[in-house]
Amino acid sequence: MNRLFLFVLALGLLSSCGPPEATWYRGNLHTHSFWSDGDDFPEAITQWYVDNGYHFLTISDHNTIADGERWLAIPRSHVRFATFERYLQESPEGWVEWEDGADTIRVRLKTYAEYSSRFQAPDSFLMMLGEEVSDGFEGKPIHINATNLIEYVEPQHGGSVVEVMQNNVNAILEQGERLQRAVMPHINHPNFVWAIRADELAQVDGERFFEVYNGHPAVNIAGDSLRHGTEKMWDVVNTIRLRDGRPLMFGIGTDDAHNYQETAPNRANVGRGWVMVRARELTPDALLGAMDAGQFYASSGVTLAEVRVEDGRYHVAVEPEEGVTYTIEFFGTDKEHDPAPVPVLHPETGDLLSYRYSDDVGRLLQRTTGTEAAYAMSGNELYVRARVTSDKPMANPVVEGEVEMAWAQPVEPPR
Repeated sequence: MNRLFLFVLALGLLSSCGPPEATWYRGNLHTHSFWSDGDDFPEAITQWYVDNGYHFLTISDHNTIADGERWLAIPRSHVRFATFERYLQESPEGWVEWEDGADTIRVRLKTYAEYSSRFQAPDSFLMMLGEEVSDGFEGKPIHINATNLIEYVEPQHGGSVVEVMQNNVNAILEQGERLQRAVMPHINHPNFVWAIRADELAQVDGERFFEVYNGHPAVNIAGDSLRHGTEKMWDVVNTIRLRDGRPLMFGIGTDDAHNYQETAPNRANVGRGWVMVRARELTPDALLGAMDAGQFYASSGVTLAEVRVEDGRYHVAVEPEEGVTYTIEFFGTDKEHDPAPVPVLHPETGDLLSYRYSDDVGRLLQRTTGTEAAYAMSGNELYVRARVTSDKPMANPVVEGEVEMAWAQPVEPPR
């Protein structure tokens, strides 16, 4: 029922960005806390997102949904003790449960049900229960976020990278089917430890989302001399998927934050990547239904005023900042183009590392300097997507020279 449920919701959206009454909502679907390998309490993390203008959040810790009783031991000599003192000071009276000790204190981590209740506010801020289902194959980390869960999802394993992804996506979607609930999986950071190739990602059924932008400094979104970056992977994935009769895959932006005590390029900090979703209301059904229909964009700083497809034209308009220059580009792959992948082998072992694809996969179709542009689709394209690049430096970049950007979703031209 899950896919059908989201499809029915999507039928209510009148354009590629939703009906006229829809609103843009800002959210992050991937971040971490003390429940796994983050370095702060969930309440403090959530408060940051509330204070910084977000409308929804999923804290997606590794292989847990933050339930049951868990105590965190913190030596007084450890840097985390200052984090605890701040948590104690900023929490409501009587909120923090902790035990004093001579050298070490113990503090109980609040469950999702407890901490989310402090922040949920109708039409203002929404939390959705999530988990980063963290699995692997032959040393390759394969992580899939699950948003709007009720129950914990056990890693499913498998005999290949594709099988591990497929088994875990199936388990996530099965929960939605069984509980009659909108549940959304998305593939995380495919280039983390070079775990997932584009051709492997393209084969997953039931999956519509992956992270085209992830703010963690270790996930290799730019690729390297042997492997494509995630944006090129996106083009490869959709070229393969459409030719195989599968639906488009959409691109998400996330923080993947782990580090809240120190802000630096080499730390996984908040505020680097997010999604802007155009939905009827701030509810899980409306948000996830809109995303399933492609009614959202990913951003690392650029705000879009409009994204729509009308009469065969893909329109993009930026909400400009004074003194900032914007470049709007449209990309796509022609229907007749043969991707002709070239294997890339390890120079010493001869093992397959990746495939390289030509520049005709996801080629540049049009470039406009300005705050508004439209691309007239010829019908010869498999798909068209849009990217907006500003000349404004990111406040907290992962790499030197990184600028604020936005990525609008691919669409198929009218038939």
